Amino acid sequence: MTLIFWQNIVSPHQLPYIKALSNLDKNVQVILLVPKLMDAHREKMGWHTEKVKTSNSFKIIIEPSTSDMKFIFKDLPKAQHFFSGLRATSMVFNAFKLSLRYNIKRHLIVEGPFLYKTPKILHYIRTLLRDYKYFNKISKVFAIGHHALNWYPKFNFEKNQIVPFIYVVNTPVKMAELQLEGEIKFLFVGGLSHRKGVDTLLMALENLNGNYSLDIIGDGSEIECLQIMILKLNLKSKVNFLGTIENSEILKMYQNYDVHILPSRHDGWGAVVNEALMAGLFVICSDQCGAKELIKDKFNGIVFSPKKKLDLFKALTYCITNKDEIRDKKETIKKWSRCIEPDVVAQYFLKTLNTDNHITPPWQKH
Repeated sequence: MTLIFWQNIVSPHQLPYIKALSNLDKNVQVILLVPKLMDAHREKMGWHTEKVKTSNSFKIIIEPSTSDMKFIFKDLPKAQHFFSGLRATSMVFNAFKLSLRYNIKRHLIVEGPFLYKTPKILHYIRTLLRDYKYFNKISKVFAIGHHALNWYPKFNFEKNQIVPFIYVVNTPVKMAELQLEGEIKFLFVGGLSHRKGVDTLLMALENLNGNYSLDIIGDGSEIECLQIMILKLNLKSKVNFLGTIENSEILKMYQNYDVHILPSRHDGWGAVVNEALMAGLFVICSDQCGAKELIKDKFNGIVFSPKKKLDLFKALTYCITNKDEIRDKKETIKKWSRCIEPDVVAQYFLKTLNTDNHITPPWQKH
């Protein structure tokens, strides 16, 4: 079996399970094609391309030419192709259009529409006009998050064509367990844009009782506004901006915290939720984030609605009130998170390719 992935970058949120595919079965060959390793925006956020050893079963091709694409489509006729969105980049779209000349099997790996700035109806009309004509050429949609799961049935995809899917991060390196004491320690990791909703988090903290601290890792256009908010809300002694930190260092830092908060107004997924859960953190997650799929109420986190004024405040209060219980559950949450590790997701991925029957995702079994 040959699996060929067409993506915009070597994504740290997809590469882990893609690599795992070639390790699970000696008969599986994997090829990843990208126009570039990483883009400048993500590098500024602390992302870096993982050094990957290629082998006979796993290869990365950077900036493939049209000749390269034609060779792959022609000489590997039984390969299955996975496009990360039809229009992720011009390379991905050009490869998809070129693939239509060949009798091959195509799949999509996609989030739902970006609903933060554009109304759903406009996305629907644009999809009908631009992409609907291609959908009958696609075998399966690996739908990342509830936005995607709810979107693609609107375009005549059958139930057995839509596979619930997630982003995946590397299994963390095991570290000596750190016993936290004193105040509960909250964390936010991400870009500081209006979409990420950090302002709503600060407003929820204004009247929060109890001992806590919040560290914010990241940078962005809203940082000055957020700093002014902190002064106005008298939160200077509680909230700390740590700036941009390399992702490899953030992974080591998770053990210093109890709760990760992702208050986004819209997030296709939110891979920081994966990272936090795998480090044993309790997660407070907006219901507008695809990663809410991983949250089991009061077990490993709480899902709140940004549209309900007190929802986030109540979730924060729960964490302060139940600080000791949350700390006691760290190892249990880590063990649960085994179901979202790369090799487990890769096994699920392969199973879904070999059947049209519904397969329960591993993160929904627990």
